[in-house]
Amino acid sequence: MKKNSIITAIDIGSTKVCCFIAHIGDLDNFRILGIGYCLCLGVKSGVIVDMESVERSVAQAVDSAEKMANFRSKSAYVSISGKNVESKIVSMTLNLGGKIITEDDLLYLFSNCDKEVDQDREVIHSIPVLYSVDSLNCIKDPLGMFANQLTAKINLVTVTKPQLHNVLLCLERCHLDVVGIVAVGYAAGLCVIDEADMPENQIVIDFGGGNTSIAFFYNGVFCGSDTVPLGGKNITNDIAYGLNISIANAERLKTLHGAAFTSMTDNRDMIFAPMIEDSDIINLQQIPKSALNHIIQPRVEEILIAVRNKIDGSAFGADFSRSVTITGGGSLITGLRDFASGILNKKVKFKKMEDFLDGSDVQISNNFSVAFGIIKFAQLNDYNFTKTKSLAENREKIDFWKKMLNWIENNL
Repeated sequence: MKKNSIITAIDIGSTKVCCFIAHIGDLDNFRILGIGYCLCLGVKSGVIVDMESVERSVAQAVDSAEKMANFRSKSAYVSISGKNVESKIVSMTLNLGGKIITEDDLLYLFSNCDKEVDQDREVIHSIPVLYSVDSLNCIKDPLGMFANQLTAKINLVTVTKPQLHNVLLCLERCHLDVVGIVAVGYAAGLCVIDEADMPENQIVIDFGGGNTSIAFFYNGVFCGSDTVPLGGKNITNDIAYGLNISIANAERLKTLHGAAFTSMTDNRDMIFAPMIEDSDIINLQQIPKSALNHIIQPRVEEILIAVRNKIDGSAFGADFSRSVTITGGGSLITGLRDFASGILNKKVKFKKMEDFLDGSDVQISNNFSVAFGIIKFAQLNDYNFTKTKSLAENREKIDFWKKMLNWIENNL
């Protein structure tokens, strides 16, 4: 990513589409020029199920951001999420025979990653977590070192081809070229992890609308992720069903009065709920706040227990035991941090977007943490994405010369 350029970031979620247009300067120096967002009804748990609906939502969000920024977008970075996004650590080894490690050696090492991927999946991130040089382990950057053998532990993030191609097709129909795909967990982590957090192993939980994403960061490096296919949308649906109100009113009640657990005063505190009668007449009734929170608490508990099980069952559970950071729209539920701390048995940190945009004229809530992280992904000129693009070109050259050599052997 060139300095002093303008980029577009699009987060396609299960409840909304968000678009940021930002001017990129030096590292950690950027300015948001435009913001647009729109309700999205065509995505279920991160997967597009209604192309036309999502296309309209993306077009509307981008149009709003473009008008605010006075800029016409031609390309964009876009998020991808859901249970079809998978992450695994693979180990790749290259025998060097005693020489200085060059960038070409790393490229060749990464070029073999696709062998670890099923045919029905596409790689969206291939991130080096650690290197080993002969008997030396935990090497961050092996370039320029002398070695007989080089081994890389690589976080390979993949997604099913249909899901990826539908996202690309959606943006293509909006006349936007995709220049980068970002896993939601990765973007959320880039949003909330700062330099002070780098020395610690971090778990970042993005409490989204249709999914709750879990991302693991080793010394600031994205090393693994998982997904719970439940989120804030499920809580809203529970409220709508339990109180017999519309989805819109349920979301409003959740935002204004909802809490992750009931308190001693909830039975006395009364709130208004627009009940739907049989004749479709809306009748405004008073209910105790406890009636609302008794609906919210079981679903929040279910999501957090599922998150805990994912963490405990991962390869990183024992090494990432200190704390977690929660972000995303669902993180705004009152009392979630304390409730999550008890269920996860960890210290829970909650970071507001205002902490990252101090002095900015733009007001952004945690609903937009992924879009913010996409901007940081683009700004960092992500090593792994640029390497992926270079590798695609490199593989084409390698395949060409292999074909040439085979032809020469068979015909000369």
